[in-house]
Amino acid sequence: MTTIENTFLKVTIKNLGGEMISLFNKETNTEMLWQGDPTFWNGQAPILFPTVGNLKNNAYIHNGKKYKLGRHGFARRSNEWFIEKVSDSQITATLAATKTSLKVYPFQFVLEVTYTLEGKSLIINHKVTNVSNEPLPFSIGGHTAYNILEAGTNHEDYFLSFSENETDKRYFLNNDGLITGETKTVLENSDKLQVTEDLFEEDALVFKHLKSKTIGLNGPEGKLLEVSFNDFPFIGIWAAPKAPFICIEPWIGHADTVESTQNLFDKEGSISLAPSNEFEASYQINIF
Repeated sequence: MTTIENTFLKVTIKNLGGEMISLFNKETNTEMLWQGDPTFWNGQAPILFPTVGNLKNNAYIHNGKKYKLGRHGFARRSNEWFIEKVSDSQITATLAATKTSLKVYPFQFVLEVTYTLEGKSLIINHKVTNVSNEPLPFSIGGHTAYNILEAGTNHEDYFLSFSENETDKRYFLNNDGLITGETKTVLENSDKLQVTEDLFEEDALVFKHLKSKTIGLNGPEGKLLEVSFNDFPFIGIWAAPKAPFICIEPWIGHADTVESTQNLFDKEGSISLAPSNEFEASYQINIF
């Protein structure tokens, strides 16, 4: 584990998955990050790469060969990350293609995720480099879970606030985690989404067309935090049923649709990175 801190925040990253396991508010002596209780969900803030969500039949086809790849890709479960404390306020976690990764993802890449503290904010930057001589297809995203349900509170004491007034629909997922095409309007001329115990009974809320680029998490005593995601076109919001956390997930790309061709280059929102090129995208967590 590697830790950075400043006057306001303390952040810890673990080697497995390059994943954040603590986002501690020193001013209020409060852990902001879900601590991975397997009763609900054992994750905390996995890095989603090279896919976001599920693939059709948990597989894709490249150059006529089928490759099996589970939900959200392999990076989150890889123990081949290299973690470097760049300074007292910055950590870089690096994952490069290996013999293990090439068995499920036959592309040469370098992924660098840099965590930087600036005041009461944590900036998480993702840099993907194509080190091969062929295009690199990928999606990438975050899956950070934030604690709710302080002592004496219930789900209805919390809500999400959007930086813009929204009228938007969710895209439903089937039992295989694929986007079906069925939708339902959940935001109608509103900048607020109420949290309830059963909000996620039908899996994640997947948004493709939000105008907002900032979403706040608000509790009974005001705003706890906000997530700004200018570089990410899609958002997932999720929690396990009745769980004491909520995930705000900036995505580039999303789960396959039921009509998927199983070609990574055809996936909506995914990136096709030219040889020897780099791609960067960051989101920011502001603590109140």
